[in-house]
Amino acid sequence: MSAMNFARLKLRHLQCLVMVAQERNLVRAAKALSLTQPAVSKTVAELEEIIGRPLLLRRRRGVELTPAAEVLVRHAVSALRGLSEGLGLAMDMPEADQLHVAVGALPNMVANLLPEAVALLHASHPALRVRVVSGINAQLMTQLRQGEIDLVLGRLAQASAMADLAFEHLYSEPLLLVVRPGHPLASRRKPALDALAGYPLVLPVSGSLIRHTADAFLIAQGVALPNRLVEATDTSFAIGLLQRSDAVWFAPQGAVEGFVARGELERVAIDTSSTEGPVGLTVRRNGEPGEGARLLMETIHGIVQNRKPVTSLRPVEAA
Repeated sequence: MSAMNFARLKLRHLQCLVMVAQERNLVRAAKALSLTQPAVSKTVAELEEIIGRPLLLRRRRGVELTPAAEVLVRHAVSALRGLSEGLGLAMDMPEADQLHVAVGALPNMVANLLPEAVALLHASHPALRVRVVSGINAQLMTQLRQGEIDLVLGRLAQASAMADLAFEHLYSEPLLLVVRPGHPLASRRKPALDALAGYPLVLPVSGSLIRHTADAFLIAQGVALPNRLVEATDTSFAIGLLQRSDAVWFAPQGAVEGFVARGELERVAIDTSSTEGPVGLTVRRNGEPGEGARLLMETIHGIVQNRKPVTSLRPVEAA
């Protein structure tokens, strides 16, 4: 890049590209930046003109980054993070020296394990600032790789998403079929899997790792997706829907075990043990985690080591 072109580069160009890379969608990126979609497109076009290479590939469902954009995003994230830290120090803000951690969490983590870890951590380090980012596995791995978050707590991602990342296995858990108390399927000792066809089915969103697991289970059992299908990753929404309907939720055990233990949900007696998958911590392969991330990981390790099985989850016999 010539000196003249570099002089044309503005902070807004980098901020815009990083947000588009995070969202992989111009409309969502515009919303996050409080801009219009045409304004985002124009900013990206300006940046493409400055560097003399295309940055985005338009697809029907969003955008993909070109190799040049991938390189630029990695450096832009580092530059923006360094600039933010430098401004904090220059303005003598107390937050600049404060312990902090940004953790990505899948839905099976936000209901039990992560809140418990944060509560324990704050008891010993009350000044620690914690930022929790929720999303599907692929999105969180991208943010982790770009340095926007420090670690991800959840299921092991697909091999294609693990470049430059390392996974530490903590335990394994299956997906469970759960319903509201009093649901017709809750009282049946061994309901056939095709009984699900009579009720709305709540599945993780298409494209997520646990959705692949759920789909593979249903396909292996010869069960087609019902017409009444709801795709959602938000735990609060799924529980609210179950409380108001006869819907059946195919959910990670970690997202529902507390509700089952308290009698707020009931497990359908269908064997789903084949959906078991590894749960753990994913971090960047190169570089040491910050002090805040290290403390959070140590706390999570302690909880998992001391955790006892949830005995109120009714065992399910294979049909």
